[in-house]
Amino acid sequence: MGQVTLTFVEGEAALEPDEILYIETCRHKNIFHTKERTYSIYRKMDEIEALMEGMEFLRCHQSFLVNMRYIRKISSYVMTLTTGQELSVPKARYREVKRRYAEYLERDKR
Repeated sequence: MGQVTLTFVEGEAALEPDEILYIETCRHKNIFHTKERTYSIYRKMDEIEALMEGMEFLRCHQSFLVNMRYIRKISSYVMTLTTGQELSVPKARYREVKRRYAEYLERDKR
């Protein structure tokens, strides 16, 4: 899996997809949360989601795109990350989010 190079508010950066924990929308910006720091960018979440396609990211909410590698569990409309952070999963997306995560776990077993 190759790096993702983007021009962030903080300057240009090349990120390894595995280093990105999740991406969240906050006040017209999208914030990339990595293991080391955060990066902000003024791009639509739909554009970022398209850019990350095929890289094991899951849109669990209108405002969150999560690296499935860092999901600990999904239950009762809450996604818990390996960092301990909890993200809400709307009822309308819950079944699809659970299905996609289960598929990821099956692929990861192989």
